[in-house]
Amino acid sequence: MLDRSIDSKQASTAKYIIQQYIAATGGQAALQGVWSMYAVGKVRMCASEFHLGDQTVTTAAAQGCAEVGGFVLWQKTPEVWFFELIMAGHKMSAGSDSKVAWRQSADEQSHTSRGPPRPLRRSLQVI
Repeated sequence: MLDRSIDSKQASTAKYIIQQYIAATGGQAALQGVWSMYAVGKVRMCASEFHLGDQTVTTAAAQGCAEVGGFVLWQKTPEVWFFELIMAGHKMSAGSDSKVAWRQSADEQSHTSRGPPRPLRRSLQVI
């Protein structure tokens, strides 16, 4: 069972750090003037299995270990972005050029969507 007090405390600390960073770098006005950004980081995922196409892959997390990977995110405007994740020896990517959104991995066929811009948040939910 998860201890909700730890999650709440971590979320509160993270919000505080972000608020202090925004204040130190010029406040909300400066933040609204940003047109491009990138982020690089590590991911630690505790899962016992995940699906790649028709194949189910059981990970080391089934024995109590977590998978560790990394990601890179580039965003020019809210509609133009590219995200890349490498986890458990598999590379997945997704992006949008404001007209077409796509996602792909080595184990699955590429998927594209035409129409209105796809927000980054919504696209990451399906990776």
